[in-house]
Amino acid sequence: MLRKFRISSLVLICLVLLSCSPSRFVRTIPKGQTQLSGTLGGPMQNLFGMTIPTPYTSIAVGHGLKDDLTLFGGLHTTALLFKTLQLDIGATKRLYQADSSGFIPSLSSSFSINSLVDLNEGEYDIYPQIDLNAYWSFGKGNKHFFYLGIATWTDLQPLKAHGEIQEISVLFNPHLGTNLALNKWNLTLEYKVLGLGQSNQDVVVNYAKWHGERSVPGIFVGFAKTIN
Repeated sequence: MLRKFRISSLVLICLVLLSCSPSRFVRTIPKGQTQLSGTLGGPMQNLFGMTIPTPYTSIAVGHGLKDDLTLFGGLHTTALLFKTLQLDIGATKRLYQADSSGFIPSLSSSFSINSLVDLNEGEYDIYPQIDLNAYWSFGKGNKHFFYLGIATWTDLQPLKAHGEIQEISVLFNPHLGTNLALNKWNLTLEYKVLGLGQSNQDVVVNYAKWHGERSVPGIFVGFAKTIN
């Protein structure tokens, strides 16, 4: 029988507690269209005398159920190296379509469930996630867009891995980024403030402290290809 997941790996602490992945689908894709995507990046850490993003990876697929509703699912491939199956499944809904000639942004929101299963011990856990984004389209045909928003992760467990009281149950991760459309390919660059309010002190990983001691900066790059 599956038991509640207890995070012990340093990598999984990042993947879960810091929400180490970029936004999946900020702008909905057209009805009937399917995209495959991959992401690379993570929290900035000081290593070998340099400050570099941690190279976490994930893959995802999204499908336009309606013009204003996209369904998606993703697999965190780095977690597999540590015998953990981490999946996310959710949907992005366009809340407001702005006039492309103005400064008022379009709005979208995503809801997803992140699940983890320890493939060795059979332990599991789930983390609901809600994203809210504002985005501005630009370029010929408004194919590109710039966005900013916030992602929230909710930890449903009352205790941490070693029986400590869970002081912060909702994690806030502000972000901004841009998406460039290149024929059937899309390139995404995103900067994220990971675990806003979470201490980056007394941890083995030497995270960059660009915003002080209560968050970790993260940089991500993503690629997506339209397959139909």
